[in-house]
Amino acid sequence: MSTETNETARKENSYDVMGLLLDYLAHWKWFVISVVAVCILGYIFICTKTPIYKVDASIYLSEDNASQSDAFNMGGNNPMVALKDYIDETELEVMKSRNNVLKIVKDLDLEYTYSMKGGLRNKQIYKTQPVTAIMDSASLEKLSYVKVSIEPSNDSTLYDIDVVTELEKVKETQSFSDVTLPMTIKMSTGTLTLVRNDSVDFNGTELIKIVSPRAMATTISKKLTIDFAKNSEKIIRISILTDVPNKGKDIIESLVKFYNADIIEDKNRSAIQTEAFIIDRLVMITHELADVEERLRNYRQKHNVTDMHIQTNLNLSLKSNYQKELAEVDAELALLADIERIANSGNGFQLLPSAAKDQTVSSVIESYNKKLSQYYRTKDGSTADNPLVKSLQEELTRDKGRILANIATAKRGLANQRNSFAALENQSVGALSSTPSIDKGLQEIFREQEVKVNIYTFLLQRREEIALQKTLATNSARLIDDPVSTGPVSPKVAILMVIFFLLGLAIPAGIIFIRRLLFPVFADQEELSRLTNVPILGEICESKDSEREEIVVGENVSSPIAELFRLLRNNISFTRNGSTAKVILVTSTVSGEGKTFVASNLAMTYALAGKKVVVVGLDLRRPMLSVRLGFNNHSGVTTYLSGQNTDLHSLIQQSHLNPNLYILPGGPMPPNPNELIMSDRMDNMFEKLRREFDYVIVDSAPIGVISDTFLITRFSDIQLYVQRADYSTRNGLKTLHAAFESGKFKSPYIVLNGVNIHSNAYIYRRYGDYGHYGKSRDYNYGYGYSKGKEKKK
Repeated sequence: MSTETNETARKENSYDVMGLLLDYLAHWKWFVISVVAVCILGYIFICTKTPIYKVDASIYLSEDNASQSDAFNMGGNNPMVALKDYIDETELEVMKSRNNVLKIVKDLDLEYTYSMKGGLRNKQIYKTQPVTAIMDSASLEKLSYVKVSIEPSNDSTLYDIDVVTELEKVKETQSFSDVTLPMTIKMSTGTLTLVRNDSVDFNGTELIKIVSPRAMATTISKKLTIDFAKNSEKIIRISILTDVPNKGKDIIESLVKFYNADIIEDKNRSAIQTEAFIIDRLVMITHELADVEERLRNYRQKHNVTDMHIQTNLNLSLKSNYQKELAEVDAELALLADIERIANSGNGFQLLPSAAKDQTVSSVIESYNKKLSQYYRTKDGSTADNPLVKSLQEELTRDKGRILANIATAKRGLANQRNSFAALENQSVGALSSTPSIDKGLQEIFREQEVKVNIYTFLLQRREEIALQKTLATNSARLIDDPVSTGPVSPKVAILMVIFFLLGLAIPAGIIFIRRLLFPVFADQEELSRLTNVPILGEICESKDSEREEIVVGENVSSPIAELFRLLRNNISFTRNGSTAKVILVTSTVSGEGKTFVASNLAMTYALAGKKVVVVGLDLRRPMLSVRLGFNNHSGVTTYLSGQNTDLHSLIQQSHLNPNLYILPGGPMPPNPNELIMSDRMDNMFEKLRREFDYVIVDSAPIGVISDTFLITRFSDIQLYVQRADYSTRNGLKTLHAAFESGKFKSPYIVLNGVNIHSNAYIYRRYGDYGHYGKSRDYNYGYGYSKGKEKKK
């Protein structure tokens, strides 16, 4: 018993997967309808979505751009070398930063979006709009959005215009009818001007949306992807998602253009600073030379010195290499002093002029300026918390100290050189001690003039070099693959249609699954057998006859339902005690499952076989047997059990359908059916019925709601438990299993009523075309009723 109990519990809790699959197969038409409907709706949905294109391009970075990172390698062991890869990533972020994209938006007027109104979706247009919108930059910056709808009226020169704008979450709407273009509209957010482009035909309704440049820049930045090519630090892949391919191409080209402009500006920033410094020095030296020349002229006039005599002596003096070297040293010291003054001014970082002749000082300054350019670009494209920004600040502070130290070292070296040249010059002066004092005064003036001329000449030379450097500055990035659109990437029609197809399958599948989950019924014997270990003696099919009949079994009636009742009769005879069984109890879980119908027709099959059969109505709380078979219910079982009528034979009525078929009605509904069933007269009644009849068919009460049936099972030999297809649930089987396990039912068997043998599920599952055999294929049966008369031979 324990093994059978466990097996029964397992079947009750298991889910009938095969039944579910066959149920799906049986409802294939609904799957087809659902798939077609969902795919049509999906296609309409796809048509409403604006196609998104992907535009790709590749750019090549020259070696000059790499120097931005390589500059960190200067100066020996440098902790910034480890940040090189991070710097490259930062360079990409700077390239697609919002500030950089903002320049593109303003350059291409991308804050204005134009489209033509369509049926399922609006068509985006770019640079071919019939009407162009214009707003001043100040209004654009504070703008939330402006939406404009323009439609030509009956007259092609007049237009109907609707404008909607929002300022501080307050909407403003304006409408204009039959107006001409150009037109100026004043709004709370600014002034909007609409200009007609006569070169473009205007058919339909044009829609214009205007947003702030920063908002558009943010949107574009999210759609922009920039990354290094695989295994390459010189090639960058750029892609952008856009609704208009030409717009995407222009954005990429502008991105490269502005990036190159920024790089060139960074490269020339140091040169421009140095050039400004040199120009200031040239102005100062020019004034100083003018002062020296004025002093020389005054000195000549004062001492009445002839030019020829003096010039001859002075030329000999100026040719002295010592004096020239001394003048160059003084000029270099003056330049270093100016650079040192600029470096010490302020607490921040600023570009330093790289005009020094000392190669060490010049190299350190150039490295410092490159790092400073990288610092500014990184700072603009990120926040102050960026670790690279902080690292660059520390590195620039160290480099500034290194510059000052190198300048001090260079100044000490130049001071030593000046002392040496001064000593040599003093020797020359000693050799000229016999020179008249007037010539000595002229010599001093000319020496000062020589220093100023040397400085002036050096500065002019450096200015030309810087001008040449600015002219030779080239682009760091160039397109090697022009921007090309790869076709629509969204919506992905194939993938979406597959999803819609699967959704079309999932909807009916889900409905069927939920229905089976919430209403766990079974359709036929195959499904029922997976849920119980109780033997199933047979199944009774439905009927579609036009008139209702309780008895569907008759002489010479060979309909499927009549044959299935005969098969049930035969199956009973093959049960364990079927050959000796005389009392057959028929019950169910609840009313409506067809127990009275099964009991009546089963009795008719025995009567047709020549057996004397009586059907006893023991559903005392709802005595429907006599009503359905056309007998009166004034007296019956209840009147006998209560003692009102002691003659049992007088209560039994013979059926007009067959002389071997008798009916013992239930009788009037008693107030105490339980007590009547438990009386001794019940034993006497069954004892008499067993003696006088070959078979006693008991139509008892349902066991799912009342306990009457359990009181009479002791009189029965076999218990038939009726279940109805697509009506009874698993809870009914649990009731049966509980009764069997508790010993209330000794020999229970299941009869499945109301099976649709013509359903696809039934055919696919088990019987094939059995449900369509013979001329009686139109006969079906539902719960206890048939429609139309049975055909008789």
